[in-house]
Amino acid sequence: MSVEESFLADLEKKLANNLFVKGAQPSHEDAEAFEKFITAKCVPDQDKYPSVWAWYSLMVLFEDEVIKSWKATAKPEQGKKGGKGKGGKKEDKKPEKKEEKNEEDDMDLFGEETEEDKKAKEEMKKKNKDKKKGKKKEVDKSHVILEVKGWEADQDLEALAKKIISTIKKDGLSWNTGYKLEEVAFGVKKLIIAFLAEDDKCSVQEITDELESWENDIQSVEVVSFNKA
Repeated sequence: MSVEESFLADLEKKLANNLFVKGAQPSHEDAEAFEKFITAKCVPDQDKYPSVWAWYSLMVLFEDEVIKSWKATAKPEQGKKGGKGKGGKKEDKKPEKKEEKNEEDDMDLFGEETEEDKKAKEEMKKKNKDKKKGKKKEVDKSHVILEVKGWEADQDLEALAKKIISTIKKDGLSWNTGYKLEEVAFGVKKLIIAFLAEDDKCSVQEITDELESWENDIQSVEVVSFNKA
């Protein structure tokens, strides 16, 4: 199974000068396009569709739940039923609150505490403790896209991208192997490169500061997109 050539050609045009389908920020269109590749179990051809391939390499860095959240931002089509009552006004239905019954409510807090009460309390504490232990700690991650400018028109930015990926290595840092070169002016180009970082292990500032210290290779570094992954 493969993705239609007409779809790939259209996507290549949209991504020629953009990081995402609609510009610098991801949208439901990126989620829907990426879903096509996942369903077809295929990867875009790097030589035939370089912009799509760079975009695809960027998309695989995002968690599935994050990509699904982009789809949820899509506006509903006009004329479709759902969410509106008479006169086109949205009906606000408040969910009925269910009374939460605490296991401790069954105990007579004002009566004399029996051995059974004590035993029940201990079991409850143990159960709550086990629940807390079973919860996995969520790792906060940031997906960052950088714009790196060199000094000369004939500077090898391809080599610079490879140097950045192979040299700057930190615990919790993952570089996107796909990158793009975009025209600035008079033959000068800029490098668009992205990475995923675990917030409690490495900071975005730390990475940009290190890049800016490469004064012979890099003129400036700018964060063009910053999203929680």
